[in-house]
Amino acid sequence: MADYQIKFFKNVLSSDGHPFKVLQRVVSVSQSNSCEDAVRIAQQRFAGLENIGDWRLHADFFEASDDTHAPHSTVV
Repeated sequence: MADYQIKFFKNVLSSDGHPFKVLQRVVSVSQSNSCEDAVRIAQQRFAGLENIGDWRLHADFFEASDDTHAPHSTVV
């Protein structure tokens, strides 16, 4: 089991039209069996904390990482 940190981001444009990502929220998941399980739990927590039905309403993608691996991104 591992501890995971899932960061949710929104893609936005600056006033001069340059794209950048904005961190919306970080969700920590302790002692998950896999990264996939941690992501699923984090998505549900994010939606609950944001009071929305689907996490994708407030974020465009997430990055998941644990103590032993570099972050990896998923765009939805």
